[in-house]
Amino acid sequence: MQLNHKIKLSAVTISILYTITATASSDDYVRINYMNYTESGNGVQVQAPAVEVNKNFGVDYTLNASIVSDTVSGATKIYADTTSGASAFASRDVISNINNLNKTDVKFEERRTAINANLIQRLKNRDEIKYGVNFSYESDYQAIGLNTGFMHWLDKNKNRSLNIGLSYAFNTILNRHDSVSGASKAETSSDIGTEIGITQLIDKNSLISASVFYDIESGYLNNPYYTIVRNSNTLTNEERPDKRVAIGFNIGYTKAFSKSFTSKLKYKYYSDDWDIKSHTIDINNYYELNSKFILGFGYRYYTQSQASFYNESKTYFTNEQYASSDERLSTFTSSTLKTSLDYKYNKKISYNISFNKYTQSTGLDAMYSNIGMKYKF
Repeated sequence: MQLNHKIKLSAVTISILYTITATASSDDYVRINYMNYTESGNGVQVQAPAVEVNKNFGVDYTLNASIVSDTVSGATKIYADTTSGASAFASRDVISNINNLNKTDVKFEERRTAINANLIQRLKNRDEIKYGVNFSYESDYQAIGLNTGFMHWLDKNKNRSLNIGLSYAFNTILNRHDSVSGASKAETSSDIGTEIGITQLIDKNSLISASVFYDIESGYLNNPYYTIVRNSNTLTNEERPDKRVAIGFNIGYTKAFSKSFTSKLKYKYYSDDWDIKSHTIDINNYYELNSKFILGFGYRYYTQSQASFYNESKTYFTNEQYASSDERLSTFTSSTLKTSLDYKYNKKISYNISFNKYTQSTGLDAMYSNIGMKYKF
């Protein structure tokens, strides 16, 4: 059900696959991971087991594949006139009294399966080409994506590389557009993204990276479950533009301060034509306690401005073409405290556990944790 993770989970559940595959190494291994995400109050809860396999075929090819099957449940708030009997999922319901209209908890439960596969090919000069495909399915939403990338060494010592990436996603959304008959129709959207960047090794202990990205979403970009109020008397569905263009850049810096301590710093700037601008600072530190244990700790800060067509008031919207009260489009800040522990049991088996506390200025608080095991074969 799109109502849940489209509104509150934002990047949390979407990043499960990325978190797993982003750590892919040159080893052959199987990784089993379990994530638990819990919001305060009656919010969203997620249980997400995942399996990842990384396999080398000689020195020129590496295949990485993963699958996540999560269960999402809980409640989220949307405008509904419960005293008049109007549907929570309204296409157009007349409100008898605006004082009866409040944001009401709507319960849900959904299962989702996401599959991701990437093949890396290394050329004779050790440049790399990446081919990727991903698929995500739930009862009212599915997405199919393709991606490719090219990494080219810019110098013979392999201290500097050029990285180019391109991705495409096609989404099918089940729009429950008629609250009376319950009729539905399939809507579609697409997303094309590109990124180009450079990574430079500064010395044996540090490197820096920088990239710029450009993204175009088009098609049906509404959340079909989210409602707004027009003219103080009509409950109706939100309406967003059918196109969204975003640009931005990333800057990263990694430094090994000693044999035991490494720090990674990343800054991201994002801007789109919905007037949303955001800044993200992400810091991750790793300290090797001994040959068995590695302690991780970090902090992520995020801030954004609101979309031009967002307003949370139930007396604001009249005849505006675009209108939304989706909290994710509002002005807010968030922070995440992160900690992790890696334990190397032997040469083949290792374990990992992490805990993260998420706090958002809108009042949303959440805890999410991961526990995993990696087996090299």
